Amino acid sequence: MNTYLISIFSNRLVEDEIDKIIKGKNNVIYFNYDDTDIDNIIEECAYFSLLNDEKIVIVRNFKLNSASKALDKYLDNINPNTRLVLLVNNIDKRSSLYKRIKKEGTVIEITELKPNELINKVNNYCKSINVKIDYVALQELISFNINNYDLILNDIDKISIVTNNITHEDVIKFAFKLDEEDNFGFSDAIISKKYDSILSGYNLFIRKKQEVIPFLALLASQFRIILAVKEIKENDDFIAKTLNIHPYRVKLAREKSYNYSKDDILNVLLLLCDLDKNLKSLNVNQYSLLESFLINFLAI
Repeated sequence: MNTYLISIFSNRLVEDEIDKIIKGKNNVIYFNYDDTDIDNIIEECAYFSLLNDEKIVIVRNFKLNSASKALDKYLDNINPNTRLVLLVNNIDKRSSLYKRIKKEGTVIEITELKPNELINKVNNYCKSINVKIDYVALQELISFNINNYDLILNDIDKISIVTNNITHEDVIKFAFKLDEEDNFGFSDAIISKKYDSILSGYNLFIRKKQEVIPFLALLASQFRIILAVKEIKENDDFIAKTLNIHPYRVKLAREKSYNYSKDDILNVLLLLCDLDKNLKSLNVNQYSLLESFLINFLAI
């Protein structure tokens, strides 16, 4: 079956997977599941082109929900000339569609990179764009961006406009530094729904002119760990080893998990996805968008 289900942990890593799938192909069609319905996607997949060439249909923001079950009928009689790629923010392994694609197609679960993997991926990216980066500079970038691959590459793209030989001094001068202590405190207040702390954290966030996108990545990673604690019925050490994180982060996530149902967490992650999309596509003040997210989040 030419059907792929890919979970999104990192936009950059997802794009790497997509590049592998579409390499050498010209007939590529994109859908945003938020802006269409499953019938349109199925119709496009089933359609045979006049030239009978291979077609790749990529669906962003796909949801494993009741509406997506209509895809089962298409999978019973797929178009052999169509490769269907479904990009999801979270995989529900209880879903019948997930089980079917796992058995008959390809499931790719993109997870957080291990330290050595992160360093190798960043070095390979630098080579691909003809940029040199020294070891100290790379370690500082990783520290500044709290091991977030997407944010590290964003900084490299920004600094490479100035120089193609990135040093520690360049990182200090040009890279964005996530204020780790303040932002962990702000994210903890949000997750714990401490209203007074959220307000003071929000005001401090604005006064320090912090960037919302890196903070969003931090908050999303916290909720993903909480979701993992809900889903993986194992002890903290096992989960920490599986996710390649410190056991203390799992312990904190478990404490927070009692305040949320699985549906609550999935709804929060969807709100974060919407915030990410709006930050990148709308010409709206980033702090206004963050405030809107907080209002919707507190209503959950």
